[in-house]
Amino acid sequence: MFLTIDIEITNRCNATCHFCPRDATPHQGIMDVATFDKALARAVEYRQVVKDVSGLEVVVSLCGLGEPLINRNTVSFVEKVKREGFRCSMSSNGALLTEQKAHALLDAGLDEIYINVSDIDEEYERIYNLPFGPTCENITRFAELAGDRCTPVIILVDHRNDRAHIKAMQTFWRERGLKKFHDYSVINRGGALFVEHMQFEQYSEMVRARNDLTDGGAQPLCGAPWGFLFIGYDGHYYLCCSDWRKQASLGSVFDYSFLQVTRQKLAMVVSREPVCKTCNHDPINMLTEELRAFNRGEVTAEDVSKLKQSLRSVSQEIDVALGELLRYGDRHPEGMISANIIPVVATN
Repeated sequence: MFLTIDIEITNRCNATCHFCPRDATPHQGIMDVATFDKALARAVEYRQVVKDVSGLEVVVSLCGLGEPLINRNTVSFVEKVKREGFRCSMSSNGALLTEQKAHALLDAGLDEIYINVSDIDEEYERIYNLPFGPTCENITRFAELAGDRCTPVIILVDHRNDRAHIKAMQTFWRERGLKKFHDYSVINRGGALFVEHMQFEQYSEMVRARNDLTDGGAQPLCGAPWGFLFIGYDGHYYLCCSDWRKQASLGSVFDYSFLQVTRQKLAMVVSREPVCKTCNHDPINMLTEELRAFNRGEVTAEDVSKLKQSLRSVSQEIDVALGELLRYGDRHPEGMISANIIPVVATN
């Protein structure tokens, strides 16, 4: 098992996918070298904390809300990550993955690249607003050049809710030498993307979901803020990558460490403010959605019970791990910043 630190080297993008709430992002930019260097230093610092507390591996991903290859320093950033001894991955839509860039990334030591390309031909061009032919050539060539040095993974967003289409896309890319795939349903990006069936606050099933998950004093906790730590292009810590609207800053990497913002992050997760209450990754919202599916006859009572037990179990595991992390912080000189010290900075 490992923890991922996502460093968003840009939240600008050259694609315009309808399942991406780009217009809901209030500010966009490109991470500069000084900010990246400090973010990476914070990752090195936190790696030692994680080693002391849990022994888990920490990996660095050049991933965020944009296309990393827009940043002209991407290759040198990969080199720096590898120089510090991390595994390094990045995400891309493949449109800028030219032969020259491919060689440079591979020579820099990139370990994995996750390429989001869920359609082909005219449909791809309609959805992504990018040329499919050159993109397909870029991806196919990269897979050939990568060999055993780097693993390309095709990311397929099931935006049609059509499993047959996903299987067809897998077949298309397998025929071109790609072997690994991840697929997922459309997510609401912390509420930044309007998804009609994810308007959780208006559903009566939420009352039962909350009661079921808090019964006996349990605290429902999402794992995303802890398993995928997030630094925005502006050098600010954000709760997780689902905060597409960048509603809350936990402070800057120039002022605080990952360890120091832990209590503030936990306070946000527990209160569900300002991001979790609208996010479909939130445990209460997940169970609310399952209960609604049960009421529509789409899942069984056993399915609901299994999800509830799974969410409670995961929350308990997170609670235990966070307890160890908080105690570690209390024993060290920099300590822990109180949850009410760092202001929640709304950036609407």
